[in-house]
Amino acid sequence: MTETTPPADRRTPAWVKVLLAVSLALNLLVAGIVVGARFGDGPHGHDGRPGPRGGFDPALGPFSRALPEPYRDRALDELRARAGDARANRAALAGQVSEMLSLLRDEPFDAQAMGAVLDAQSAVFAERGEIGRDVVLEQIAAMSPAERAALADRLERGLRRALEGAGR
Repeated sequence: MTETTPPADRRTPAWVKVLLAVSLALNLLVAGIVVGARFGDGPHGHDGRPGPRGGFDPALGPFSRALPEPYRDRALDELRARAGDARANRAALAGQVSEMLSLLRDEPFDAQAMGAVLDAQSAVFAERGEIGRDVVLEQIAAMSPAERAALADRLERGLRRALEGAGR
């Protein structure tokens, strides 16, 4: 009878999982910004007119530009009411990024401290993203079938433009 040694623990460390989650959140944020920007026929938005409130929030993803008025304005108002202004989130994230950069340069590297910063960043993205999802869903549910079909057309055109632009 031969004894075999149990396999080494091959689980991925928690900080790697957190880093991957933050990376995914940042990639989704960038993708939302890129796709949302592609909806504009002009420099200011989907119809060439600047929105009354700037008209874009990454938490709403591509819907931020594709939703027709008044749904877009209601979505932005609701998002700000529930999650606060995006500028406040950016300020919090900027502080976390500064801390992260410092931790990356520290010797020895403190994986637990880095994990805590990445957890905090993930929480900011996740909370605002969940609220954005709920707000978008509420606005879409309030639309007529014709409005939803028009929204689908705008999203499809924007996605097509984004994919064509990515191939350049």
